[in-house]
Amino acid sequence: MILLPQQFQALVYHFFSGWVFALTWSGMNRLTWHFRRHVVRWVIETLYFFVFVTLMYAGLLPITGGQTQMYLILVFVMGAAIYLKFYAMTFSPVFEGIVRWGVKQLTCLKTQKAKNQAVLKQHSELRRKKKAEKLQLQKAKHQKKHQAKQAKKQLKKQKRQAKRKRKHPEPEDASSAVL
Repeated sequence: MILLPQQFQALVYHFFSGWVFALTWSGMNRLTWHFRRHVVRWVIETLYFFVFVTLMYAGLLPITGGQTQMYLILVFVMGAAIYLKFYAMTFSPVFEGIVRWGVKQLTCLKTQKAKNQAVLKQHSELRRKKKAEKLQLQKAKHQKKHQAKQAKKQLKKQKRQAKRKRKHPEPEDASSAVL
């Protein structure tokens, strides 16, 4: 048996809970409108119900010990109906403004992200070109060095052959040496 002051507090609590439920539900629906038929929206709605019922029970616990009578559910529905009848049009522009502001911020973020990605892509292309040029220069330098070594080896070989010819001259013709 619930005492009269507790019943009155429970009536007021359920009425305002219904009103707040309708307010937050309409706001959440407007904010998650773009998830029309997605699983994400179903998950958000389910979590919303769990959180709201938990908070409602937590508020009702000190008043009635967490008990809810059938007529209190009707008072809850009446609070939601009064919000929808009289206050929904008042708060609807607020939710629209929040959505417009959020979309504007997201658009700005996307634009900025695209600009940043373009700059990063341009810098990476420049870095890639510089790296390719540096690699090309290193290859040319390496080839030049290699050619210089080859020329040096060839020169040494020619000098050795010339020295060998001076020390050991070959006979000009074997047939003329016999005569």
